Amino acid sequence: MKIVVGVATYNEAQNIERLVEEIHSHLPNQRVLIIDDNSPDGTGKVIEKMMENDPYLRMIHRPGKMGLGSAHIVMMKYAMENDFDALITMDADFSHAPSDLPTIAEHLKNYDFVIGSRYIEGGKSHYGFYRTLISKVANWGAQKMAGIPLCECTTAYRGFRVELLRKVQLNEVRSNGYSFMVEMLYHVVQHTNKLKEFPIEFVDRVCGKSKINKKEMVQSALTLVRLWFDRRKKKQQ
Repeated sequence: MKIVVGVATYNEAQNIERLVEEIHSHLPNQRVLIIDDNSPDGTGKVIEKMMENDPYLRMIHRPGKMGLGSAHIVMMKYAMENDFDALITMDADFSHAPSDLPTIAEHLKNYDFVIGSRYIEGGKSHYGFYRTLISKVANWGAQKMAGIPLCECTTAYRGFRVELLRKVQLNEVRSNGYSFMVEMLYHVVQHTNKLKEFPIEFVDRVCGKSKINKKEMVQSALTLVRLWFDRRKKKQQ
């Protein structure tokens, strides 16, 4: 299976070199694609230096901070345009263990969509009480309002069969922040029921600062309301 692993970066210079090395160690001879939004800390320069000796590493360097959702759309289009069989997405901050990559790749042989879950048996999250509460409320809202039949709807540790991505109308996905994760999944479940959750241990970032803020939380809530209305409209039709 020809796989590309996509990672969006903004100020991840402390993490990115080791992350790419670990991705290669767990998924050897597979492409790694970095979407960097002109990180002020020099993440792009670190990647450029790595690319000199790494034939499996690619970077799309964007002129500024254009949003997490649009970065993932770029990854999806790259996977389709370059005839990959599958796309795996993950965070750059080691909250997602690279050692789980072979598990995702194996599940993609039988499923269209795979997601690492904190909220099924065997899954763990190292968030504190406040972040855990926010996460669980967000996932509950995605299940109830968007009709997503999964326990985990918000993490970016995901695998897509490219044939599934070709069915999704990416131009209909309007969110561009962290709410993109829920909205993309809302569109995925319109096209397949071959979904797989597997347990992961989710740790808080190793280096750097979290990019989730109150504005993102409000936008996520508004996205859920919009998806709820869209779902009702489709049922009536």
